[in-house]
Amino acid sequence: MDILIVEDARDQRMILSVVLKKQGHRVFEASDGYEALNVLESHPDIRIVISDWMMPNMDGIELCEAIRNSDFGYYIYFILLTGNSDREAVVEGINRGADDFINKPVDFDELGARLNAGIRIIELKAALEHKIHTIEKDLESAAETQARLLSEPAKIQSVDFNWYFKPSRILGGDMFGYQALDGETLGFYQLDVAGHGIPSALFSFSLNNTLREDGSGSLVKASFSEPPFYRIKEPNEVLVSLNEQFQAKPESMLYFTIAYGVINSRTGSVTLSQAGHPSSLWLKSGSKSVEKIACGGVPIGMMPDMTYKNVTIALQPGDRLFLYSDGVTECENDIGEMFGEDRLVASLEDAFDHPLEAMISRVEQDITNWSGADVFEDDVTYLVLEWQP
Repeated sequence: MDILIVEDARDQRMILSVVLKKQGHRVFEASDGYEALNVLESHPDIRIVISDWMMPNMDGIELCEAIRNSDFGYYIYFILLTGNSDREAVVEGINRGADDFINKPVDFDELGARLNAGIRIIELKAALEHKIHTIEKDLESAAETQARLLSEPAKIQSVDFNWYFKPSRILGGDMFGYQALDGETLGFYQLDVAGHGIPSALFSFSLNNTLREDGSGSLVKASFSEPPFYRIKEPNEVLVSLNEQFQAKPESMLYFTIAYGVINSRTGSVTLSQAGHPSSLWLKSGSKSVEKIACGGVPIGMMPDMTYKNVTIALQPGDRLFLYSDGVTECENDIGEMFGEDRLVASLEDAFDHPLEAMISRVEQDITNWSGADVFEDDVTYLVLEWQP
């Protein structure tokens, strides 16, 4: 192990150096804190510092604080040599960053034992950092997979779809999608799994696959033996099926909120059902007003045997529908005040004349300006569709 000895007394430095070299360590020396910092900068393999407390220019405690406040990119184990063994001195040293103490005059057997303990800690920390790095790489890979699962902005059967998605962490529990169910009907959804992190993200992956791959299956279509051989299920029926299929277990409580709807691309008729999700917003192009679509409902998986309501609206050409997760309105500024629904509506009203992509960017900018940060406490996701026959 590479060790730095910091001691203003030359004879003490030499004695410690000889002892440590005999134990197989590579030893560097410095006479005060300033010189020690220069040595550390020049020799990045040093992992242990043994420093006297009382020194001129920069003493041991000041050196310890300087090391803790520096970004070396690795941990340096700090042992403080002191003739002051009272409780107050020990507490002060630990509070200011020291890992261990050795009383002067130094007992070399004790020194060897404490160095071995420090080496074990350093090796354990290095192994942990390696594992964390591996996990982070895996999470980044999973985030790339999640990004690939997101539907591309597209125009399908006279309906334009676009969106914004920003997870609070590497992976998010929000998800959305849209797909053609037949020649004139499109299904769309936006969901938010409770909680954060890997469990929520994996559950959202599963839900997304279920909803997308079942576009022609029993979840969203009922089969018949006569033409046209199917019936597209009402959105509330789909939510009932999801609630039956995904009842949360007590130990995980991975329930989710969702807004699920279908739109007739020929007529602009939209039927929407929601389960614990924020109310979708209807942006009316003619009156340049925003109407909240409230249809309530208990989150999916929270309670069995739930029923859900449908709401049907008739879009006019140029009308838009805005679905969003609660991370949008619950985004907080630096004093803990939420962005809120009123500010969201105002942002949308200000962007009525913007193209769809520009409107999405405008809402993003307003939320970012409000929070004052590029990273949000919760996933921020919204899906927008526009009917342009």
